[in-house]
Amino acid sequence: MSLSVAIVTVNYNHGHYLSAYLDSLRNSRHPLTSIIVVDNASTDNSADILRAYPEVTVLANQQNIGYSAALNQAMRYAQTPIVCATGPDVVVEADWLCPLIEQYHCNPETTFAVASRVLTMDGLQIQSAGGSLHFCGHLSVYSMWQPATTVNGTTPLEVGAIDSTSVLFDREKFLSIGGCDPDFFVYHEEFDYCYRARMRGWTCWYHPLSVVRHGEGSAGYSVRGSGVYPRHRPFLHTRNRLLSMIKDYQLRTLIAILPAIIVVETLTFLVLWRMGLRHTYVDALRWLWVHRKETLLKRATVQQTRRVHDGDLLSADALTISPVLMHSPVTQLAKNLLDRSLAWYWNAMRRVLYL
Repeated sequence: MSLSVAIVTVNYNHGHYLSAYLDSLRNSRHPLTSIIVVDNASTDNSADILRAYPEVTVLANQQNIGYSAALNQAMRYAQTPIVCATGPDVVVEADWLCPLIEQYHCNPETTFAVASRVLTMDGLQIQSAGGSLHFCGHLSVYSMWQPATTVNGTTPLEVGAIDSTSVLFDREKFLSIGGCDPDFFVYHEEFDYCYRARMRGWTCWYHPLSVVRHGEGSAGYSVRGSGVYPRHRPFLHTRNRLLSMIKDYQLRTLIAILPAIIVVETLTFLVLWRMGLRHTYVDALRWLWVHRKETLLKRATVQQTRRVHDGDLLSADALTISPVLMHSPVTQLAKNLLDRSLAWYWNAMRRVLYL
């Protein structure tokens, strides 16, 4: 049983977090074979900080190629059979790695990834406790923003999808599916690679005993720090969500869920319209049209590897929506009604198509 593990991360202007992150890795109770940081042309003090950690291998890019392409770069560079990918804005607990490795070795032949429990940096709220692949193309994240004390448990859970903040990958499986789709740049890459791995019959797991604390994310992209919805974010979320469905889903699934997709996407567009961001949705549709041929070629490649149908891959769990957008009881009530309607619709379609 090999216990060698490399740690990889993608950094872009996270100098504010890097020292605390790397110091926490130094305190790991499980020995680390290597620490690999891909720096996506940061313009802050990241380079100076990284020089203070000679044990870290830095792959310095001349431009920001995006999280997805950079993670692929790190995974190709790593040499260990299992690789733990974390964000550079996290602090890991000293024993965070051991539960991930133990769970992986319970069944290494079929395990694709094992993810940690992700808390806010102050440890008071949950950011991720596993998740699922919502049939409307969203990553449904379990227990997000719930108080950390309300969700207990020590038992690993097989899940439909994981969060990329801290996740142990089987490196060979990750590379065999093509890794992250580099077109995603950032956001939604977890939905896509979890789908492509699980459609081959591999599994994703969440382990509550592996705990990391997560910071505010990247300026200009994350809502966790400023509370303002960045203009880049809706374009990337919309494009990547629709791109993943077009290239990953079975054709009969796409046809059957079209009415539900029209409803959800119309609501999304109206919300962005009210926020003054409707052009980001239009830009996403324009990108998909311009790149339609490449997308169809990707689809043909993905479908050739299918072993599991969509009925066993997709869920109708509650949609995960940023708290920035859920600012009133009326909005929350409308979301609850939408979640129930979508669950009824998918369960009905699933019975017709796959049972």
